[in-house]
This record gives sequence, C-alpha cells and structure tokens, in this order.
Amino acid sequence: MLQAMEILTTTEQLEAARNDWLDLWRGAQDATPFQSPMWLLPWWRHFGSNDLNVITTRENGRLTSLAPLYVIREDGESLGMFLGTGISDYLDVLGGATLDLAQIDCQMWDLQQLRPSSPLLEMPLPDGWSDNVEEQDRCVLLSIENAGDALQNLLSTHARKKLRYYKRSLACTFEDANAENLDAFLDALFQLHAARWQQRGMPGMLADDVIQHFHRDVARAMLDAGALRMFAMRSGDRMAAVFYGFAHGDAVAYYLSGYDPSLEKHSPGTVIVAHAIEQAVRDGATTFDFLRGAEDYKYAWGAKDRINFRRQIFRAP
Repeated sequence: MLQAMEILTTTEQLEAARNDWLDLWRGAQDATPFQSPMWLLPWWRHFGSNDLNVITTRENGRLTSLAPLYVIREDGESLGMFLGTGISDYLDVLGGATLDLAQIDCQMWDLQQLRPSSPLLEMPLPDGWSDNVEEQDRCVLLSIENAGDALQNLLSTHARKKLRYYKRSLACTFEDANAENLDAFLDALFQLHAARWQQRGMPGMLADDVIQHFHRDVARAMLDAGALRMFAMRSGDRMAAVFYGFAHGDAVAYYLSGYDPSLEKHSPGTVIVAHAIEQAVRDGATTFDFLRGAEDYKYAWGAKDRINFRRQIFRAP
C-alpha cells in the first residue's frame, strides 16, 4: 500500500482536491459540516490570507486525511490555525490523521473548537514543544432519537399544545429551500436576522456584505451536496421566519435563523425550530445540534452541553 503526504499551498490545489475531499467528508460519519469543502472553500476564498498549508495523505491515490491549516506571518512571527477559525462551531482534521506540525515553519499553533473526541487533543508533541489545553465554548445538543414525528416523546403535552396554538395563530405554512428559491430565502434570512438585532441597536452578525456573500456560496454548495437544511415559514402572504442549518451523518446543525420581530408574541422562532426538528426526525437524524451559545431557549428543549476545547502548541525558541 503506497501512502503519500502532500502539503497544499495554493488555492488552485485546494480547489482541485474538492471532489476527493467531499468523498472523504461523506465517508467520515463523525465529521461536521464545518470540515466540508462546502464550508471551508468559501471561507478561504472570502477570509483566507497568508500561507495555506493544508496537509493531505493519500493511499494508492485515494485521499485518506486532510488537515485544513494556514499560517499567518507578520513581523517575523507566525501563527497557525484551522481554516474556518472564528465563525465555525467545530474544527478538526478530517480522516483522523495525527499531525507532524514540526514539518511546517510556524512558531505557534492555535487549534480551536475541538470536540472532546478530537484526536488532536491527544496528539503527541514534537520534541522541544509545549502546549496549553483549555475549555473554549459550550455547544448545546439535543437528542431526538425516538422523538416521534410530532415530537410527542420529546415535548410535554403542555408544550405541544402551546406549539399548536402558535401555529394556528400564525396561520403558517412551510417551504424547503431549492435551487429556484434559495436566493429569496437568503435575502429573507439576512433581513429578518437584521431586524431583530436592530431592535437592540446593533447590526447583527450577517450585516457585512462579505459575510453575506460567504453564506450565499456556502448555502449553494451545501444544497448541491444535499447537506443544506433551510426552511421558510410564511404567515399569510409574508415570510415570517427562516431556518438555516446543515446535516451530516445522524446530526442536523442549527446555524442561524431569523424571524419577524413584530410577530414575537406568537413565538415564530420556536415554531420554525420545531419544524426543523420534526424534519430532522423524519430524515432519520438522532441529534439536533444547537451549536455554540448557552441561550435559554436551547435548554427549554431539553438540550445538554458539550464542551469544545482549544489546544495551543508552542515551538521552543
């Protein structure tokens, strides 16, 4: 069995690996959407800078692991990180490879948003290197295994009665995203998300044009790969809420939503999330991942914390 390691240092090399990368991601059931080419290629195009250093291994030509890394260099100092750092809820190598970080010229590695199962938390250090491991963020996960099509095994009778009341009061209908309506769904998401934040005198995380272009690229790529989970809720003749998330393996990840704040007394946010959970159950998912953030509404569903870790690795002077 022939095994070869290569470090991809150009955007063209990374783009050329996309199909093999997608196959590797699809076969890695413990991976997340944030390790996929649909997320990280747009991230690099819109936010990447400095030195790309994506480590890949192949066996007989087949891609077996991919570590999406890059290095920022400034004033004689260097810092290595994952592609996707900052806006990604989980980061890691794909394919479970251990890394020899000493092969890349870098003084410090800042490996963020590692799940407790990440092999990088147990990765041995190169000679002369030291590290620091700390808790970073809480992600909030809801088990939906055996929840039932109407969530009868997940929600109390009282909670389901309230949900039915909200749906009736909104007179709501739901639509799935497709190639024809995707741009309209994204337009509505950006507008509804901004409207809620503007009530607090803040622009919100989707206000920037670069962020919006990034999510348009991600949503289109996720849709093409069958990994997008995006729903719109209409109340009468207006779009009242949008859910934006992704799916992989047995999990659905809830990334963002937006709803009309003028309808808040009818809980459109709860209704659109309930619809997304019901769809996840029908699709055979067993986990609904609320991702980072300890907002109260997540725990109201019965979700539980899982801690992400950060490992910083320092080269000896």
